[in-house]
This record gives sequence, C-alpha cells and structure tokens, in this order.
Amino acid sequence: MAMTLDLAFWIAKMVWFALTDLISSCLTVADELASSLRSGDIGPFHGFTYKQFVE
Repeated sequence: MAMTLDLAFWIAKMVWFALTDLISSCLTVADELASSLRSGDIGPFHGFTYKQFVE
C-alpha cells in the first residue's frame, strides 16, 4: 500500500507547521522568562525575588 506523493507532502507540511508553532511558543516563553529575570520580577531561586535580597 503506497502513499501518494501529494499525501507525503501534506504530512510533511503539517509536521513542519507543528514544529514551527512549538518553536515559536518556546521562544515566546523564554523571552518572557528572561524579561522577568532581568527586571527582578522573579529571581533565580524558587520563592524569592532579587528585590528581597537587595532591600
């Protein structure tokens, strides 16, 4: 039972779109996390912020 070339391209396109969305989501989360770390909203230690150590 062979797969047609059109079906193979369609499957490849769907996988590509899924991976593109996944990478985009991961980069968005990483950017938000980095921004929060830089601004001091969250700290590198669980439960503490940088501002608590400075004050």
